[in-house]
Amino acid sequence: MNYDDILEALESRPKYRAEEQRRRRKAIVEEGDRRWFAIRVAPQREFTVEAMLRTQGFEVFLPTEVKFRKTIKKGRRVSIPVSYAMFVRYLFVRKPFSWLHLMAERHITGVVGFEGVPAPIEDAEIERLRGESGGAVPHRHSVNPHRALRTGELAEICEGVFTGQIVKIEGLHGRKAKVFLNLFGGQKLVEIDIAALDAA
Repeated sequence: MNYDDILEALESRPKYRAEEQRRRRKAIVEEGDRRWFAIRVAPQREFTVEAMLRTQGFEVFLPTEVKFRKTIKKGRRVSIPVSYAMFVRYLFVRKPFSWLHLMAERHITGVVGFEGVPAPIEDAEIERLRGESGGAVPHRHSVNPHRALRTGELAEICEGVFTGQIVKIEGLHGRKAKVFLNLFGGQKLVEIDIAALDAA
């Protein structure tokens, strides 16, 4: 039996295929020792996790974008620039690090990958994101509001007595958004002007 016959016979065995798959997964991970990986974090914890990992010595990159939020300052309504995560619930961490250590940290819920294998991200893509990070995005009054605020996403009320409350958008109808508000000890579905909401 020649080498090709032996290899074919081995590859036909489930145990061999499983071991080979594990070996290839390990090789992929080891190859990415200086590559970047995207990790998933709990909602609205992007900046918290970035600061936490950075203080522990991790090399972290959180792409941001600047949006304008309405507020009242000295009796006048003004728009102030606020930094948001460019990719909601995601940030990037660079090897070397221990996956066991990283995944044990608070607010980290997963890693982007395929079939259980973390997917490394090319340095060129990270550099492209660095060039775009920190840029301002159009104010929602200059774009279609349905593109800025989508059904199922979280929004923050920025006007009225409920200012600061985070709500989930249940539906969009013209210039109105349907949301659940905490009223009288329970939740009630109400309509709010889209102008009174900012993406959370």
